[in-house]
Amino acid sequence: MLRFAAVSATLAMLGGPGALCRVASARPAATGWFAEGGLGAVAFLPKASSDAKLGPALDVRIGRDLFAWLSVGVSLAASSHEATVPPPPEGEWFQLYRGGGDVRLRGRFDRIAAFVEGGAGIALISSNVLGRVMITDPGEHFSIAFAAGAGIEYQLENRHYTAGLAADGFLLPQFATLRAIDTRLYLRYTY
Repeated sequence: MLRFAAVSATLAMLGGPGALCRVASARPAATGWFAEGGLGAVAFLPKASSDAKLGPALDVRIGRDLFAWLSVGVSLAASSHEATVPPPPEGEWFQLYRGGGDVRLRGRFDRIAAFVEGGAGIALISSNVLGRVMITDPGEHFSIAFAAGAGIEYQLENRHYTAGLAADGFLLPQFATLRAIDTRLYLRYTY
């Protein structure tokens, strides 16, 4: 009898027998300051695609969610490419570094979110090897950079973590209007 009373009292404190059978409601995704890191590849679009191969890329982004649907951030990206210009030289590589600010608009559907993003910044090319095919001018290493893209995210069980897939197109006007696509898989942590 004493055991029954103890079980009844415990169930009453928990909200009754139905409390043991309830399904926990989904936790909303975290919003606020965030950091994002991604790995992917950069592919150049025609005109430059015959002069530079697809290369690995690393992307880092930090920022703040102003609302659940709007965030602003600063991004840095680096990619490495083999130059396929006519010889000599042969086997030359160059690196492309990009940095700038961006804005992301997001719509959430339960654990999945879709977004569009865009921004502007600056790009630096490490070598003048593309000068042989008139993509860069002698001594030219910097360009304004414009980017726009879209992606999808999946909120993991821990509401602070999100995994995503994104693709951005970018334009570098000073480098003979060089255009490329940057694709990446990333992990985002929101504080």
